[in-house]
This record gives sequence, structure tokens and C-alpha cells, in this order.
Amino acid sequence: MERTEIAAEHSYRCADCGLIFASESHAEKCPRCRCRVLIHLKGEPRAGKKCCSGSCAGCGGCSH
Repeated sequence: MERTEIAAEHSYRCADCGLIFASESHAEKCPRCRCRVLIHLKGEPRAGKKCCSGSCAGCGGCSH
């Protein structure tokens, strides 16, 4: 039987403990220390927030 490996779509580094890990989807926290501050190293980034109010004071500077 052939062995099929699924490549992880994303890789992250934990800002707290430094663990580098792979994930098939967007990770929310580090599997080792449960820290929520992750540095996205590889894969498709999450979609950015869109400014829907028309006022850039609330979104931190989009290109309106």
C-alpha cells in the first residue's frame, strides 16, 4: 500500500516558547504552551479586515 502524506498548509512560530509547528488550517494557539501570539511563516495569510465604516479612525489606516 502506498503511503500518502498530506503537506501542512501553514507553519507558525510561537512568540513565547519559540516552537515552530505546522498546521493544516489557521492555528489559534501554540500546541506546547497555549500562547495565542503566533508568527505566520508559511501559507496563505488570513484575509484582512475591510473598512466598512468609511472612517479610517477605527481601522488603523486603510487607503480611503
